[in-house]
Amino acid sequence: MKAAVLTNYGQPFEILDVPAPVPGEGEVLVKVEACGVCGSDHFLQQGGFASTLPIIPGHEASGVVECCGPGVEGFRAGDRVAIYYIQSCGHCKFCLRGQTNICPGLKRMGVDINGAIAEYVAVPARNLIPLPERLSFSEAAVLTDAVATPYHALRMAGVGEGDTVAVIGVGGIGSNAIQLAKLLGASVIAVARSPSKQRLAAEMGADETIGPDEHLAERIRSITGGLGADAVLQCAPSPDMDEAGFACLAPGGRMVTIAANQEPFRLRSVDFIWGEKTIVGSRGFTKQDIEDCIRLYQTGRIKLSHLLEHQLPLGKINQAMDNLSDPNIVRTVICPHMTKD
Repeated sequence: MKAAVLTNYGQPFEILDVPAPVPGEGEVLVKVEACGVCGSDHFLQQGGFASTLPIIPGHEASGVVECCGPGVEGFRAGDRVAIYYIQSCGHCKFCLRGQTNICPGLKRMGVDINGAIAEYVAVPARNLIPLPERLSFSEAAVLTDAVATPYHALRMAGVGEGDTVAVIGVGGIGSNAIQLAKLLGASVIAVARSPSKQRLAAEMGADETIGPDEHLAERIRSITGGLGADAVLQCAPSPDMDEAGFACLAPGGRMVTIAANQEPFRLRSVDFIWGEKTIVGSRGFTKQDIEDCIRLYQTGRIKLSHLLEHQLPLGKINQAMDNLSDPNIVRTVICPHMTKD
């Protein structure tokens, strides 16, 4: 099969012919029909995950069951499925309380093991989510991460009716954080650098859109009657924005960090203590988050069109990576079996 392969950090992906995986006990082989490309793939490419190379990227995927390995029940060839990318142990205290995304023994598709920017991928059957017929593969793929990630983060932040939420960074994650926060009854202040992303924020329902200048905290306090935001979703991979996001919080506020970067940022303990403020990390999502997002999309209350404007064949993976830095492109979806651009 053909796959995108990272053989050296800091270098482009290569399209190589590699053996198709063979599903083992409890596993299925999925013919990948769509896989979204996100900032985590760039983080992988630059060595941020310290993955063992060579590796196939891709964790935001959907497709069709090609065949099943021994012991698989509930799925058969031809089933349409989305894939949950985290393979957890299933029996530790974290898994038992539904926190499979922080299982100490987890393995991540496209990070620790080969991923889905390939023609086929093998995954445990328990990681599959059946898809409704009317849901396209590209829609399903972006729901598994670009929507499920901010959905999980908003749950971590405890956002509800009447809250004010500041979303920093309006890309594939931040844009959906905006529309999901609005569904929860929150007011949203979107912080975006480019005019195109500010327009996108407004289209997603943001009540205010501003740029990330050095007076960000003062501007957010002025919008919120001097208090600040009840919750900040930090979707920009920048230590400066980590610090600025915390400064935007109201007393009792919660900042949820989503975007990964390896640079430290500085805060004083009194900044936490005097305002009883919280910083929480949000790592991906759970399988339940994906299932919730699929149901939510089926109600017609969220939109995905902004995530589906750019779909490319497997051979254009490096173009898709370049698209991550284009302010006019929100998401790119790789379709491994696409026959033309």
